[in-house]
Amino acid sequence: MTVIFEEIRRLEAARKKGDISEAEFARAKGRLLETVEDATVLPPFEFEQPRRRVSGAAPGPWGTVLIGLLMAGLLTFVAGQLIGNITIAFTLVATVCAAIVVAAFRRLEG
Repeated sequence: MTVIFEEIRRLEAARKKGDISEAEFARAKGRLLETVEDATVLPPFEFEQPRRRVSGAAPGPWGTVLIGLLMAGLLTFVAGQLIGNITIAFTLVATVCAAIVVAAFRRLEG
């Protein structure tokens, strides 16, 4: 396309200088534009409907996050009962969960 545009610009410059007539310019430009193929317009892309999940399938990302939060809460409660201090139990569980997340991301990287 760029070559055709450059050729049309060259023809326009020649017409402005008077090297070619208006009729010759129109014929040459018409021949150039005939070399371009017509574009095919495709219909818009339609997305497929999401498929229903099989009941035995793994939970999605939000389900996994919810399960993780529930487990962290349960572990905090159990550790709080064993230690006797809920603040220390929460700190311990948060540290363990952070270590698990870091290990998971390192495994994904490499």
